[in-house]
Amino acid sequence: CCDLKDIKLAYRLNKAMEKGDNWKFMDMDRSNAYWSKFFSLLCMMEQIEVVLKWYKEMSPSVFYPTPKNILDLLQALDAANQLEVIPSIW
Repeated sequence: CCDLKDIKLAYRLNKAMEKGDNWKFMDMDRSNAYWSKFFSLLCMMEQIEVVLKWYKEMSPSVFYPTPKNILDLLQALDAANQLEVIPSIW
């Protein structure tokens, strides 16, 4: 999904992950890597409102953002001219 920059495919994969006990197939490291890549793709491809919604839902309960995730988020905020939001995500 990330290499293809295919957000629709990423959402489909995420729905599959949410079904039943599918999430149990990933250990903690793989789960965090999955969410990190999913979030980076969101930052690249989605509107900032959607990115912020996902960030508030996922961090830190589902995954801990990496420095790259924070950089991706800051770049998305800058591109959307929403830098005033930074204190609320910090």
